[in-house]
Amino acid sequence: MNVLLTRPLLQVEKLQSMVAKSGNKPLLFPTLKLNPIGAKAEKNHYDVVIFISANAVEYGLKILRKISYHQIFAVGGATARKLSKNNIKIDDFPREKASSEALLALDSVAQLSHKTILIFRGRGGRETLKQGLIRQDNQVEYVEVYERMSHDISPLHHQSLNELLSSNEGVISINSLDSMKSLLEISSQIVDIDKLKKYLLVALSERIKTYVNAIGFDKVLVTPNTNDNGIISVLTDLNTLDKPVKSS
Repeated sequence: MNVLLTRPLLQVEKLQSMVAKSGNKPLLFPTLKLNPIGAKAEKNHYDVVIFISANAVEYGLKILRKISYHQIFAVGGATARKLSKNNIKIDDFPREKASSEALLALDSVAQLSHKTILIFRGRGGRETLKQGLIRQDNQVEYVEVYERMSHDISPLHHQSLNELLSSNEGVISINSLDSMKSLLEISSQIVDIDKLKKYLLVALSERIKTYVNAIGFDKVLVTPNTNDNGIISVLTDLNTLDKPVKSS
């Protein structure tokens, strides 16, 4: 089965390999590109540092190494692993699901009060984490270290989209609202968007599902967790359902 992967090219290699090993055909369709921002922290010391994504780690390490802090948290497993690979000890992160809500629900984070907190993130995004920490009487600042931009249309986009549309069976993997919006922007310049609505979308969150349902994509499955394994588990279940049951 064809699986359209919409992550940036620099971040898709692992998932591409996993999709191929699961017996499906990965089609690369990068919707976003990431550009670093020349940012800096306002202070030299913070009580707490939080990384909102693995991308924030990638582009924020230089700033992190110029400041001091007591505790460091990650929004989920992928972000925590990125920090660990750079020999940075993490105090805590949500094990079950990567989200601002899950981070705020941790006992270690719920206990934070009257702290100075620096959040590493990309430009824009949700205010859930900051607002939750402010309600706990913390002082919260952002350092925005990268920005997401819609990818330029390339021959790869035409090729992957044509291959997806050549079969009635296929899946589109979506990992963020920005990615979905960029998918629509790029695809609309190549094909009729309604042609994509017959394909199943595999989304990483209920927020994405709510958005795509509202714009006419009715076939949506949300992954059980927000990582590569969650995507593969959905694909495995789909492939199992497609196979006829052997009679005993």
